Order: sequence, then structure tokens, then C-alpha cells
Amino acid sequence: MARKVQRNESCPCGSGKKYKKCCMINERDQAVASMGRREGVQHALSWVSQHYNEEITRWVEDVWLADISDEERQGIASADARIRSIHDVNLLEYLVAEGRFADMAGENSPLQLILNTDELELNQAQRDYLTQLPTRSLRLFTVDHCLPGVSFSVRDILASDSEVIDIADAYGSRMFDAGDTVGLRLLETPAGWETSGAIYHIPAEYLSELEQLLQQTDADERAAVLTHYWLKLVAAHV
Repeated sequence: MARKVQRNESCPCGSGKKYKKCCMINERDQAVASMGRREGVQHALSWVSQHYNEEITRWVEDVWLADISDEERQGIASADARIRSIHDVNLLEYLVAEGRFADMAGENSPLQLILNTDELELNQAQRDYLTQLPTRSLRLFTVDHCLPGVSFSVRDILASDSEVIDIADAYGSRMFDAGDTVGLRLLETPAGWETSGAIYHIPAEYLSELEQLLQQTDADERAAVLTHYWLKLVAAHV
């Protein structure tokens, strides 16, 4: 596992400067840019939730909770507050990335509605970030290693030739341990890969079953299978 470089140590890039006078400055700039992109996503999710509440309610019923029984819905509603918070983020992220408002005339893509409005005043970096959502699939990863408060790395479980992907993420790195299995949507940025904010944690004892289900499913339908499986785990409070 990588060790966090201290401010006054020599920069690992080999420049001969102290870390705080070299790469730490670039990393700080990258962190600020990342925060700006994430704020754009958060504002977009809040905006679509406020302006299209009825459409979202129908979409949740017809798509997000399709084939989820009344008992399971009660289980989701009574889940731990932290899990409920993750659930709500996952729901809106999936809606914007892959959803459509089926009964809406004209433009019915939540993402396109977000990009078309002037209310959000998104900058180009935020727009580029959001535009990636439907082009980057929700995938199942294993956490290769984790440096809490700094970064973590993942490998695609279903790809036999999967490379390790490093992700600088102070928040996410505190949520995972090496060996965890998580569903993530990764977006590419000038500083490297970032997560979209959605997190689908899969306990180890359920991995084999889910992996078999995903392997039997066409690639363009795997996200729906993953979200549906995760919802049933949330409903069962596992």
C-alpha cells in the first residue's frame, strides 16, 4: 500500500523540491477542480429532483422499483439512514445517467433537460463531466488497495484482463477496505478517473451469485441487474 507523502519530504517526482513546493500544489489544484465537477453533479441532481418530482415518482415506480415487492419496499424505506442516503444518490445518479421520463412529450432525458436549462449555470467542465454519465457503464469492481483519506484502486471483476485503476478520492477511500466489492460508474477527468458518486456495496457472501447473474446478462443490461440486486440487499438490511 502506498504511503502518504508528508509536506516537508522530498517530492516523489524526483524534482529535488519539497513535496509542498512541487506536486502538492498540482494535487491541490486538481482537488479543487474535482470539487467543482462534483458540485455541478450535486446541483444537477437537486435541480431535476425539484423540477420533475412527479415524473421521477413515476420513473421510480416503473423502473427503479420494478419487481420490488411491497415488503421489500418497506425494507428499503426502513433501512439505516446512511444506507438511505446512499440509496437516494444512487437513484438520482442512475436516473440522470440512464433514465427516461416515459410519459413526457418532447425531450424526456433527465440529463438533456439538465444540460438545456440555463438555471444551473454549469461551466464547461461540469457539462463535460455530466455528459459522460450515459457513456460510462455502471460496473462491478473489487477494491485492490485503499489509502484512507487519499485514494483507492479498483479492478473490474468481469474483465479477465482488467488493469488496476487508481482513483484519488478522499471521501470514497474512507468508505472502502481492500477486498471490498462495489458497483461504480467511473468518469474520466484531466486528473484521472473519478467516481460519479453512486456506490453499490456488495457483501462478499453475495458476490458469487451476482457475478453469475451479470455474466449471463448482455453488457447493456448489466447496470439494471446490478441495481436491482443491490436494492434487494438493501431491503433485506444486509
